[in-house]
Amino acid sequence: MDWRTGEKAEVTEYFDESIDIHHIFPKAWCEKAGFEPSLYNSIINKTPLTARTNRIIGGSSPSSYLHRLRKAAETGADGVAERIRTHLADPGRMAADDFEGFLADRRTALLSHISSAMGKVISDDEWGDQEPSLDVLDDTEDL
Repeated sequence: MDWRTGEKAEVTEYFDESIDIHHIFPKAWCEKAGFEPSLYNSIINKTPLTARTNRIIGGSSPSSYLHRLRKAAETGADGVAERIRTHLADPGRMAADDFEGFLADRRTALLSHISSAMGKVISDDEWGDQEPSLDVLDDTEDL
């Protein structure tokens, strides 16, 4: 669901609306705040949005762009917040510009959603500080 319009991102609209994967906490803001690229370029900090919504977001802080989104969407804070929640993102953390808390919360939400969809338990602390190899994680047979 697009944060500005509230429209679902259907396959038929994908190209018409120029839907792409964008940073939730913008790259420019993260760089200015001193965060590492490995954090702000993580899939945890990305979501599909229309090109127009992404232009409204720009490179500013989430607290700034949320105000602009509410105005552009002609909906109250609750409407935009609900749309953001459909992306498993916490609008409260975004409004507070709490990048680290946002990453921790969204990582947990994404892992929980994946675990539920797959019907498998995901151990978040199993790998410690090391990034797991996709080959190690893949317990399925190749066809």
